[in-house]
Amino acid sequence: MNPYLIIACLAGILAAGAGGFKLGADHEIAAQAREDKHVAAAVAAATDVSAKAIAGIKVTNTTIRQELEREIRTNTIYAECKHSPGGLSRLNEALAKPQPAGGRKLPGSDPAR
Repeated sequence: MNPYLIIACLAGILAAGAGGFKLGADHEIAAQAREDKHVAAAVAAATDVSAKAIAGIKVTNTTIRQELEREIRTNTIYAECKHSPGGLSRLNEALAKPQPAGGRKLPGSDPAR
């Protein structure tokens, strides 16, 4: 068998593979261009519809002339908060003179290293 014939066959196979790759790349570029065109059309349509909807909004300014209703509570009673007389006196004593729990002091800072 002639070695030049083998080289020619391999070169033909290589050229066919390169050509197929080039066709695939061209196909992908064309598909991307089509997709970009569809996206641009969809964006333009959405922009047009939203612009028409915004243009159709009618703004009206009105002045409301009514008396303001207010309810001010001066004597609020908390119905859910109930203590026994002894518990209430202990609570009032604790609020009168705030101290750390158990008469403890806060720990000192760590010495500088």
